[in-house]
Amino acid sequence: MYTLAKIIQYFFPLIALILLIIGIKRKMINYIISSLWICIIALLIHYQFSGYQIFGVYFDFMNASIYTFTMIVLIMCLIKIISHLSIDKLALRYLTSFINAVIVIGAGIVIINLWLNAFFIESKKPNTPIMQIASTKKLPYCDYKFVLYKITPEDKVMYLCPDYYGLLAGVGTLNETPRFLMHQYHLVPS
Repeated sequence: MYTLAKIIQYFFPLIALILLIIGIKRKMINYIISSLWICIIALLIHYQFSGYQIFGVYFDFMNASIYTFTMIVLIMCLIKIISHLSIDKLALRYLTSFINAVIVIGAGIVIINLWLNAFFIESKKPNTPIMQIASTKKLPYCDYKFVLYKITPEDKVMYLCPDYYGLLAGVGTLNETPRFLMHQYHLVPS
């Protein structure tokens, strides 16, 4: 079952792109709708494999690339379908333009967060884990309850705060290593 899901993750975005191109060239909305459904299925499978979260160890460069590609194909499908529905009506054009803008901005926020996470995950010290820690009190560097920590190759502790800028994540370096991390990472105080 795992192998089938991995195959779907790799090939469904390509199949969706092919159907989208055929639908655009032949001006057939059915191909575009099929492409949309294939993208949705592929994204849901990715999201399920990630443990239903964007931030974490699942979305490395490879998985972030596939997810981004699928998301872009999905956005193109949605824009094409929405614009197809409002061809003749002027009032609907304004509404669909607004909806398209919201879709693009929302997807852009997801993709930015996805790639911030991918760069955070990939640039860690070898053989050290990424730790997600829940805090009961407010941290001075992050208002969110859950914070991801890692050790960089330069032996510095970095954090990823999921909603540092409201909807966008923030990454930073800690000057002092918190006690709970020193214990978990087996660090010696300097």
